[in-house]
Amino acid sequence: MPAVPVAADGSDYAACADGTCEVLVSGPAEIALSGTAGISKLVVRAVEGNGIRFEAGGSSGSLSANCISTFYENGGGSSCSTAPREAPAPVDGIVAMQIASVQDGTAVLRVVSGKPGPPPASLVPNIPTFEIPKPPFGY
Repeated sequence: MPAVPVAADGSDYAACADGTCEVLVSGPAEIALSGTAGISKLVVRAVEGNGIRFEAGGSSGSLSANCISTFYENGGGSSCSTAPREAPAPVDGIVAMQIASVQDGTAVLRVVSGKPGPPPASLVPNIPTFEIPKPPFGY
């Protein structure tokens, strides 16, 4: 019989209130987060196959084992690997989520948050600015 997944914080979702935790999820759950990147609540809708379906920060999606989803002000992204991955390092302005493992309908969810604030400059969208010309004749 396969071993039951183990998470550092067990099923204690309150451990996620500071924005960083590793918890077991086996069904729908609402998890309070620190508010970094505008995400104060993560809603897990279901554990399915090798991952979860979730809602966070006004968006919804799915997260599979060996993938990391990141959320930051005005954006986000994800990356996947064919091999197990280490926990993501905290980065200011970013919330990262990872499924460390899934077994028999139970997922080990890692959430890692940096300090609140803007994300690194490389993630801030480059929005062109322009000066509005003044109308002629003092209008």
